[in-house]
Amino acid sequence: MTPDIKALALLARRYLRRGIRRTDAVGAELRRIDPLIARAETAEPPAAPTHHPVIRHLGAALEGFRDLDALAESGPLLPWRHGYQPDPSRPGLEDRLARVELIGPEAPLRYPGLCLGFVLIAPHTVYPPHAHPAAELYHIISGRALWSVGETAAPRRAADFVLHPSGIPHATATADEPLLTIYTWTGDVLSPSRFLPERSP
Repeated sequence: MTPDIKALALLARRYLRRGIRRTDAVGAELRRIDPLIARAETAEPPAAPTHHPVIRHLGAALEGFRDLDALAESGPLLPWRHGYQPDPSRPGLEDRLARVELIGPEAPLRYPGLCLGFVLIAPHTVYPPHAHPAAELYHIISGRALWSVGETAAPRRAADFVLHPSGIPHATATADEPLLTIYTWTGDVLSPSRFLPERSP
């Protein structure tokens, strides 16, 4: 079976559209993103599946979501990647956090100024403070997490949207269940994300 990347991207788009009428910065970002998803052009089939360890949590993350059968079936066949160099100060994080990019400058569906995909984080995982030039939007499909954006931390759960403006530090700490989200990057999508130094107490 070859994953239908276009169908997965349209599935993500349908979920993102739940917030498109919002009158805040999240709604503005969604209205900017929505037409770009349709402009992404098929360039090549997806890379070979990576069999990333975090995939063992996908079934639990999708439990009860009948409209996400396509992701449940295709998920193990997708190229999930951690995206950071292994760091001795964060042992095992590379096995507990991964993303799969559907749209992007080098993704199976090509668009130069937009990245779109899914992120899966294992339970009881801290995604440490990091930042990147791209503006980033998350839409939580399932799970709960304590989410920090800049100086503000708040609990987040399924159906929430979280916007990270360009360059703003952010971090996530999951609870007892895995966290599955849709993510988008806009703006400078070529510069990588980088971990930030831990603050002293």
